[in-house]
Amino acid sequence: MDLLIALKIIFGGFILFHASYLDIKKREIEEWHWIALSLVGLAYAVYMSFVLHSIKPLLITVTVFMLMFGLALLLFYLGLFGGGDGKILMGIGALLPSLSGREYAFGLFPMSVFDNALIISILIPIFILIYNLTRRDFPREYNSSKVKKIISMFIGYRLKTENLSDKFYPLEEFKDGDRTIRLFIGNLDFDIAKYKDDLKTKKIETLWATPGLPFIVPITIGYFISIFIGDIMLKIVMNFI
Repeated sequence: MDLLIALKIIFGGFILFHASYLDIKKREIEEWHWIALSLVGLAYAVYMSFVLHSIKPLLITVTVFMLMFGLALLLFYLGLFGGGDGKILMGIGALLPSLSGREYAFGLFPMSVFDNALIISILIPIFILIYNLTRRDFPREYNSSKVKKIISMFIGYRLKTENLSDKFYPLEEFKDGDRTIRLFIGNLDFDIAKYKDDLKTKKIETLWATPGLPFIVPITIGYFISIFIGDIMLKIVMNFI
């Protein structure tokens, strides 16, 4: 592997780790993360275009960057994606538009990062369910249907009221004096301290909550899976074909 490519991979991993850390801690990705990825990627493309006396490397980088911009914009307006996550994918598109040695969706490295991130996001609820089953825990105290309770076991788990913080989102609400399961979180900016005090006032010691893991974490995991393994979704599809 070319030394500059290896350095780009390491740089991208560092940026993604830092962005994941900040998003888990502060629930936000700072603008410089995707800008740094993009600038390094564009600088490399310009350098390669100069060395090869061809505009092709720069053209490929800009094209992939714009493709990821379009995908991120579409998913954002569909409400399936955060703006910060989309910008990170754009940055990856500029940093590593393609990578030799593995098979990627449409030959695009960032598309495979996205594919792998989706698979990781699907696996997380399975791990949460296994965690609940091993603890033999079930949200029995809620006045909701069994279907809602079962679904809640995939996305949340029991949490002590005293441990509730802005890193968790309650999967419950009070209706006519009853505690019920809510599967749609709604407003993420509600006053968590006030909600916690209300639970303590009502002498409620535990609640069902979701950790609300930011999508940047699956993106980071998907980034390294793409480098060392390739596109998992593509491998699955190719095996079926």
